Amino acid sequence: MKQMTFGSRNNNFDFLRFVAACLVLVGHSYWLSGRLPEEPLRHFTGHTDVADLAVDAFFVISGFLITASYLHGSSNVGFVLKRALRIFPGLAFSVAFAVLIIGPLATQLPLAEYFTHPQTAAFLSNLFMVTSYDLPGVFSGNPFPEVVNGSFWTLPLEGLMYCGILALGILRLLRGSMIMLALAAFAVAHFVLLPMLGIESVTLVKLSRLGMFFLAGSALYMIRKSVPWDGRIAVACLAGSLLALGHASWFIIHLFTLPYLVIYFAYLPIPGLANFGKHGDFSYGMYIFGFPVQQLIMHWLGAQLSIPLFALLSLTITLCFAVLSWKLVEQPALRLKRLAAPATVKADRTAST
Repeated sequence: MKQMTFGSRNNNFDFLRFVAACLVLVGHSYWLSGRLPEEPLRHFTGHTDVADLAVDAFFVISGFLITASYLHGSSNVGFVLKRALRIFPGLAFSVAFAVLIIGPLATQLPLAEYFTHPQTAAFLSNLFMVTSYDLPGVFSGNPFPEVVNGSFWTLPLEGLMYCGILALGILRLLRGSMIMLALAAFAVAHFVLLPMLGIESVTLVKLSRLGMFFLAGSALYMIRKSVPWDGRIAVACLAGSLLALGHASWFIIHLFTLPYLVIYFAYLPIPGLANFGKHGDFSYGMYIFGFPVQQLIMHWLGAQLSIPLFALLSLTITLCFAVLSWKLVEQPALRLKRLAAPATVKADRTAST
């Protein structure tokens, strides 16, 4: 049985996040080229593709690390400031990129009309995580029409998860039992209430789904010392998920197995992997720049591209923008985190599990 060293920085989270971001782009290659029926994983699951799988993993990681951040942070204000510094500078850069670069390159409108159009102003609401997808006259002829940055949809949901952790912390309820109760409530909502009431809201379905993965990650952090972290269990989880592909029970098995697999792999000692992020954490930039880059590639080259070539071009070009975002915006902003880390840490912030 593996002994996890959870307090160590020697982990593989940077690698996992980067791989997940790349998988989102690969999955979107099918969506944005109009070839979703060809997506391999969706063929087996009927509703989940590789991009969904990657977002599930993102939320598991986020739940685990955000819970740790709160419990080991210095104050509620510090927690909020750290989260804001991680999300909003890169988001602002991505919104500006879409409005000032992508839009003018792809719009069918004269530039004067484009910049004065109400949709252009409405797109700026993304700066506050109020999602708006369209820019005037942009990508209207694409196979996945008009949507400029579909990846923005997860950010408000993740923000809600952060607020949930903050609220539980303020109320001194951030403990394992409460996280488990919240996870059960989200599961009942997703599997019972929404179907029973005939609610087909994509937002509520996605919120309940991703909430379960976030809370599963959070729960694993809270009970981390009592979980048997064993390679044999990890192999069994992987095998069980693969064997269930194509069966109606797959998603439930996926919900139980993915969180364990993600956290187990995050602390698996693989030579060199823990240093993957030494040059920067490009995963967020890959995620928020990938969609508009892919839409622009499809706008210019369209049906000429095979899926592998489309994915490769998307990954290469998006990585360039992700590096720029990290070097010019995200890393400088994160240096301000020291403002959220006063010398004295409140001893009463660590909740019991």
